[in-house]
Amino acid sequence: MKGLHDACDFLLTICDDDMAKKVRLQVGEVDERWQEVQRVLADKSVHQYEAAVQQVNDWCDVVETELSRHIGAAYDDLSVHNNLIEVSLCFFLAV
Repeated sequence: MKGLHDACDFLLTICDDDMAKKVRLQVGEVDERWQEVQRVLADKSVHQYEAAVQQVNDWCDVVETELSRHIGAAYDDLSVHNNLIEVSLCFFLAV
């Protein structure tokens, strides 16, 4: 935006008053549009961040539940438990 404002300042020094007024209005419109784009992007970033945090929390809940369950010492029991955690991790990473 600095380049735009520098160009605007230059044009204002060489244009007549009517043209300078038009340039100021157009640059003002561009500024307003740019500020709106920045607001939309900031809102979108916040929502994406919150969604990602929720996904991490959901995954942690699944893992915490699996880790707190009583597991028999047999290999098959441990294997099933491990598979549940791996599946939840794969789902988490895919989302």
